[in-house]
Amino acid sequence: MIATVGDSRPSRRFDAVVVRRLLDGLSSHLRSAGSHNHNLMIVGGAALALLWDDRLTRDVDVLEHRFRWRHDSPAGRHTGAVDFISMRIPEEIVSASRLVAETENLPWNWLNGAAAIFTPECDLEPQVLYRSDCLVVSAPSRRVLLAMKLHAGREVDLEDAARLATETATTDAAQLQALLEHAYGSEAVTADTASFAERALTLAQQALPPGRPWAERPSGEARDTGRDVGLGI
Repeated sequence: MIATVGDSRPSRRFDAVVVRRLLDGLSSHLRSAGSHNHNLMIVGGAALALLWDDRLTRDVDVLEHRFRWRHDSPAGRHTGAVDFISMRIPEEIVSASRLVAETENLPWNWLNGAAAIFTPECDLEPQVLYRSDCLVVSAPSRRVLLAMKLHAGREVDLEDAARLATETATTDAAQLQALLEHAYGSEAVTADTASFAERALTLAQQALPPGRPWAERPSGEARDTGRDVGLGI
């Protein structure tokens, strides 16, 4: 992660425990400011850290922000709650994240929206990873996270893609390419992404214990249900 201009704090790698602490701090500052009903969709290393616990990350990538607003007309007529969706992180969260950065000695952009340009076109199949009284943090399903890794196709994404392929029981390259096409369209399927998918499958197969079928998971390993898998304060 690159620090913002004028911000000399070093970036560092942190685990799920620290990610939850950062989100607790964010919630605390939002609560103090009287700001509630925020929903963040996160991806990348932070999402995987909360899913796996043994994954490290340098920042929290926000895909989108939702704010739930209840409106009453001047006549007192009530309308239902409305979700406003934005790829822009609102000022309340930016301010709270900078206070967290001060406390934790992190760069100001430890929470950032740079990943928004990579938003898939498909249903994100969200799963809640953290919840407080003023902030809910979700991530796309493992299938969608896998599609995002395939789309990125960077060397640094290979181990994550292999692990996600194992957890979703995605066993062949055709399945991976279909998943990528579903998320990003047919133009996303290229010779490069096909090669990356093959390498991810090879790595996934090498990591499986001898005789263990693809669909089996170790005891306690979460299935991709889309339900809440972790809560905060």
